Amino acid sequence: MNNDTATAPAVDAPPSGRPLHILLAMCYLLHRTGAEMFTRDLAMWLRRRGHAVTIFATAFGDMANELRFASIACVTDLADMAARPDVIVGNTHHETVRALLHFHDVPVLTICHDRSDDHGRPAQFAQVVCHVAVDENCAQRLVHEFGIARERIELIQNGIDLSRFPRRGELPARPRTALVFSNYASHDAQLEEIRAACVQRGLSLDVIGSGTGNHLPDPAEALGRYDIVFGKGRCATEALCTGNSVVVLDPVWGMGEMVTAQTVAHARRWNFGRALLIRPITRESVGAELDRYDADDAGKAGEWMRAHGSLDATLGALESCVQRMVLQHPVVEVPASRRADEMSRYMQDWIRRGSPSAAHLNIASLHQHIAGLQQSFNDHQRIYQARIDALQAETQRQADHAAAQAAQATQSNADWNARLAEAEQQARQARAELALLQAQLREVYASHSWRVTGPLRRISTLVRPGGPSA
Repeated sequence: MNNDTATAPAVDAPPSGRPLHILLAMCYLLHRTGAEMFTRDLAMWLRRRGHAVTIFATAFGDMANELRFASIACVTDLADMAARPDVIVGNTHHETVRALLHFHDVPVLTICHDRSDDHGRPAQFAQVVCHVAVDENCAQRLVHEFGIARERIELIQNGIDLSRFPRRGELPARPRTALVFSNYASHDAQLEEIRAACVQRGLSLDVIGSGTGNHLPDPAEALGRYDIVFGKGRCATEALCTGNSVVVLDPVWGMGEMVTAQTVAHARRWNFGRALLIRPITRESVGAELDRYDADDAGKAGEWMRAHGSLDATLGALESCVQRMVLQHPVVEVPASRRADEMSRYMQDWIRRGSPSAAHLNIASLHQHIAGLQQSFNDHQRIYQARIDALQAETQRQADHAAAQAAQATQSNADWNARLAEAEQQARQARAELALLQAQLREVYASHSWRVTGPLRRISTLVRPGGPSA
């Protein structure tokens, strides 16, 4: 559990307006995706500002403990709420509708986080007095798919808590490390294409994300260890704020370009998201972006991101929007006939699409089951890899020992061979000297002088002291 709430500053009343009771509606808080982390950050920020916050979701994961520790209520049944909220902030479609139907006169602000997902559809009820889009792509969805006038849509982009993502040191002139930062990354062909491009350029590559079992609840510290980060959306924003060089990429949807000081403002308006992912992931396209690496330019892009992408700016804009809504629409009275029409339209859509609540519960349960299986798989993979590494180390040790013994035996054999060769040489030399001496001796024996002096040698032998007797 991330305990950064334990050191959160004491709550203070907001500088303008009264403290509010704010209900945040979200499908589930399980995987720390972009929308889930946005909801978490918004809830904690509003609580620190002095507002009472309740989160309504279909299912909660470990973030519920973290949120409750920060004095934020978490409920899966709206009937558990005894007090009427002042405003509803809806992050996903069906949970927003359930909340506004339960609290039928509360003003509603909806946030579109996604261009295509069913969660991103706006709740089209009279209670909704403000629509927010997190980027231009989502704003276009609200306009072109749901007929909401552009002037009714506020563009409030996701921000990053800069205190949690401090700036890393200066990037090296030549990159050494790279990271795929995505919950959607898995050990598939796309990841291998990225890895191949990195290997060709001498870059080591790591992956952070639940899809590969390497999920980090707080990745801020890890980001500082990498020079280049592949990611989109919130992941790209966090990496830029950290000071990494960023390539916009999603392992499922495709890839964009390296973010530069010239393109960061445009990419930010589109939330480093899907609209920019226009190319397939190949080692050639990834390599082309890696070759654009420029440490100084990446530093300038990061400075711009920190200046324009802070969480305080984002949530401050949302707080102002919420306070303005409550001031202008403290109670939203909807005529019964209009409410009936809205409910009829929603129920027709609900029947056509199936039971969304049951689907969400099933999906959440499936996600948890898959996450458990993935974690178990990764745990076993790590155990088996450790065993393989140990066996390989033992094999290498034995091979080194055998090689050392073989080298020693070879050296010993070489020494003995050298000694034998030297002995043979000495023997040959001795035999040659012996042959020479024998030849000389034969010459002496055959000489005239040896024969003449024979009697003298015999006399000498007889008279020599201690010699043999005649």
